[in-house]
This record gives sequence, C-alpha cells and structure tokens, in this order.
Amino acid sequence: MRMQDEKKKEAIFGATVKLVNEVGFASASIAKIAKAANVSPATIYIYYSDKQDLLASTFAVIAEKKVQVSMKGFDESSPIKESLRKVWINSFKFVSKHEDLLQYHEQFLNSPYSDLVDDPQSTNGFQSLRAAIESAAAEQIIKPVGFDLIRAFIFGPLLALAQSKTRDNSRMTRRSIETAFEMTWDAIKRDQD
Repeated sequence: MRMQDEKKKEAIFGATVKLVNEVGFASASIAKIAKAANVSPATIYIYYSDKQDLLASTFAVIAEKKVQVSMKGFDESSPIKESLRKVWINSFKFVSKHEDLLQYHEQFLNSPYSDLVDDPQSTNGFQSLRAAIESAAAEQIIKPVGFDLIRAFIFGPLLALAQSKTRDNSRMTRRSIETAFEMTWDAIKRDQD
C-alpha cells in the first residue's frame, strides 16, 4: 500500500474545486483532475475509491471548513441576535475569502451528487446554531417558520454580497457589513404586535 502525501492530496482538492467550478461535475473527469493537480490518475485512487468519492469528500472538506470558521466564538448562552451576528460575520468573511469553495459547495448541493451524503444541508457543527434558532422561534423572538427558511434568509445573501464585492471591486466596510446583518435580522425577527 502506498503512503499518502498531504501535498498531493491538497493539490487534488484544489484541482477538483477549480475544475468543477470551470467545467462542471460531468466534465471534470479523474484524468482531467489528475492533470490539473499534476499527479497521475492512479494517484487519485490512493485517496479516493472513485470520482463520486472524490466529489463527495471535497464537499465534506469544504463543509467542515465552513462550519469551523462560521461557528468560531459562537456562544449559545448569548442572546440569539448576538449569536447570529457572530456566525453571520464569520460566514461573510469565509465566503469573501473563499468564493471558489462556496461555488463548489453550492453546485454540489444543487447536483445529483448531493445524494451521496446523508443530509448535505445538515452539518453536525451547526447543531448548536440550529438549536438556538429553534429555541428563539419557540420563544417568539424570531419568526416561527422553520429552520430551513430562517437559514435561507440568514445565509442566502452572503454569497451574493461577496460576489458583488468582487464584481464591483469594492470593499465592504464594517458599517456596510453591520447594515447587511441588520437587514438579515429584520427579515427573521418576529414583529412586535
């Protein structure tokens, strides 16, 4: 059995993300990924059983990175608005720095390959956030519309904001980031009767 080389594995990961983002899942063959990573196709099979395993594993690595960054400093004992602000700002920073990873992540979620993972939208690292959101909905702090809808309003705008920042070659200031979060909060908070 051949030993695994972390540099080669990282090169395969990077080539997979880049190639899938450029040509899509169907056209990103093992041979093309290997060429882009500057390894032989046989090398890829040291790390992954087949193309599906490679694509699903790449998604899993991205999802884990996203969770680690987003949940940094999350405190479920803090008020929900402050907890969400922390997660939202962390997520915005991640998306801004790693648009390529988020592009792959979104493509994966909207492809037949998403069936390769148990629940691609439910990452264990977000369980405490989900519990905090469900608790806030039960306490009528936020709208009681279900986690998936709340999640869409919290995280949906992040990619668009990051893409507009890149497209317009502009810089999001702390004030504009805070304004964007406040708009997100206004969308999910329960209206006072």
